[in-house]
Amino acid sequence: MTPESRDMPSLPQRVLPSLFTTANLLAGFIALVAAVEGRYALAAGAIFAGMAFDILDGQMARMVGLASTFGVEYDSLADVITFGVAPSLLAYISLLRPFGRYGWLGGFLFVVAAALRLARFNAQTLRAEAEDEPPLPYFEGLPTPAAAGTVAGLVLFAVTRPHPPQVMAWIVLFAMYILAALKVSRVPYGHMKHVDLRSYGLMRLIAAFAALLAFIIAVPTIALPVLFVGYTLSGPIRLGFQKLRQLTRRSLER
Repeated sequence: MTPESRDMPSLPQRVLPSLFTTANLLAGFIALVAAVEGRYALAAGAIFAGMAFDILDGQMARMVGLASTFGVEYDSLADVITFGVAPSLLAYISLLRPFGRYGWLGGFLFVVAAALRLARFNAQTLRAEAEDEPPLPYFEGLPTPAAAGTVAGLVLFAVTRPHPPQVMAWIVLFAMYILAALKVSRVPYGHMKHVDLRSYGLMRLIAAFAALLAFIIAVPTIALPVLFVGYTLSGPIRLGFQKLRQLTRRSLER
């Protein structure tokens, strides 16, 4: 046995990331079927489950040190379904049909932006690897899963109300267009991989995680939209503060 063969991950280790990607794709398919059947809460839950599988397949690929081109492309195709088509169809069927062409156009732009966002991310990753450049310490544009979580969270909040307010349909309609624009923008979004968690202390991290978990379990229909909408707004707010600091610095230099 050569040293290379000893270092090669076993077959189950190589297959496991793709199995999680397949689970992500299955969650997207369940979300599509549930949305068509009018089971909107289940469809939203399936999209959130797809996010968990999407995180797991990336973590597993990094753990075994096997991030293949096939795995990256397969993951992107699954993400287009779960985080592009599924939330778009869910939003249209549940809330946006009364808006007619404006409803389906918002859904279509959301899907197109998801595909463009993923294609740009893959191209940037390949170029950075080819030129041996360090990855950016932030996301360029709103990540596709976060946009899907925002839509799923808003729909979940609306459809679980006894009498959903009409304003929620308008909010989701405008959100589809705004989220599509944010996905293809250059707005910077925070990246957990570049956050130094050790600086916060173990006890604080455990307490914060426990509080967050309790919030989600206690009131998921409120916690999930609040968390994802908050993350969506964090990018423009961060960009605004950066522009403000630049303007302040220039005014002081004059």
